[in-house]
Amino acid sequence: MSITIDGIIFSLQRQGGISVYFRELIAHLEKVCVPATLTIDAQTIQDTPPSSGTLQVVQQTSRWLERYRSARDPAESTVLHSSYYRLPARGRQASVVTVYDFTYERFIKGPALWVHRHQKHAAIRAAQAIICISEATRDDLLEFVGVRSDQTIHVIPLGGGETYRPLDDVTSSSRDLLFVGERRGYKNFRLLLEALTFLTEHRVQCVGGGPLRTEEFEGISTDVRNRVSHLGFVTDEQLNGHYNRVAGLVYPSAYEGFGIPVLEAMRAGCPVVAVECKAVREVGGSALVVASDASPAALAQAIKRLDDAICRSKMISTGLKRATGFSWQATHERTLQVYRELGGLPVE
Repeated sequence: MSITIDGIIFSLQRQGGISVYFRELIAHLEKVCVPATLTIDAQTIQDTPPSSGTLQVVQQTSRWLERYRSARDPAESTVLHSSYYRLPARGRQASVVTVYDFTYERFIKGPALWVHRHQKHAAIRAAQAIICISEATRDDLLEFVGVRSDQTIHVIPLGGGETYRPLDDVTSSSRDLLFVGERRGYKNFRLLLEALTFLTEHRVQCVGGGPLRTEEFEGISTDVRNRVSHLGFVTDEQLNGHYNRVAGLVYPSAYEGFGIPVLEAMRAGCPVVAVECKAVREVGGSALVVASDASPAALAQAIKRLDDAICRSKMISTGLKRATGFSWQATHERTLQVYRELGGLPVE
């Protein structure tokens, strides 16, 4: 009995949460000496794990439209876990699919939605076991796809990297805010820009999402524009330093499958300000300051709460405690149990 990890994600993104998820899973399989095969469809656009110990890496030449084709895997493989919504080439093979979110279904229209939905929903319907990274994603799964009686659903939250932690030799600023990730649409970066009109002394530093674009600041005052900067590419260690230095992370996204930056910030002792979002609430709980509504004035008022030393201290301590409930080890031990239930590993 053996596990095959379809590594198509390493050919689809240079970096991102899904890549982290599968790198951590692969590392855990090696750590606990579980035999596994990782299939790589060259050309990849990021470095991939090498063969070592109980991990066998199989390099395959990418076919035309590879991302939309069934995942190739060794004939002796018992369970296939695709990193991004691919069907097993052998139709009767047991498969696991991890569902991250339903962003396309909620926000995208036209051909891009049709292609994505066709592939994703087919992989979900073919799987014997479905892993959702949050209860919010599980609810969306039931709304948009549904589940058969012979399928199992497992809500297995993501973990937090050991890189993110409080630093003793760093002093935080009371006026710098951090925004992490994509800035378009439902991510509500525009909402933060408009909130800055009420926060005349605050600055915003952006990580990820690409360079700042002129169109993002249409109708925004020069004063606000001058208080927003992009930090460019940063390593995990550098990002941890930023979490430690700023007054707080502002994460005003209206929709998420999970919200990894929220967990990273809590692990680093960085307060988090958000708007109402079910998945973000699942991660942050009572450690969050949540704006009363998704308006610039309400978001600004929530951010101002970071100026209160007592409130800030409570947010930090609550966040640090809550973050301990999320670990990659727990994520992947529960994933191994899913494999065992499908017959991919001996039952312990």
